[in-house]
Amino acid sequence: MCPCGLKSRYTVQSCCPPSYTEVFMMRHLLSIMKITWTDKVTNTDILERTGLLSLEDLLIRMNARWTGHLMRMSPDRLPKQIFYSQLSSRYRKRGCRRLRFKETIKRNLKLRNIKTDSWTLLSHQRDKWTAIVK
Repeated sequence: MCPCGLKSRYTVQSCCPPSYTEVFMMRHLLSIMKITWTDKVTNTDILERTGLLSLEDLLIRMNARWTGHLMRMSPDRLPKQIFYSQLSSRYRKRGCRRLRFKETIKRNLKLRNIKTDSWTLLSHQRDKWTAIVK
């Protein structure tokens, strides 16, 4: 199941169709490996052959690394102040993003099987945090 709650139709991680960047990445991996569409090789097989992670996994890993860095910052730094700030109004305007950065962090931590109630304490221990994120 995807974080949005729908059954996956495209990949194991996502229920949404692949993004343009994922398609771009896979298309170029296919051309580098000289695989055509008639070979009928799945994207997961190509990623396993190359030893690369999917684009979604790379982004989640980078997000978790930045979050650990953010939590270790001193409280007077602007990124940390923005992270702990609240919205000025209760409701968002129509057409705005649905998730805030905190909510995407929690979603990504759940995907990585990291407890959302103790991740702030864990992120202060740099060695453990980098081992979990990888």
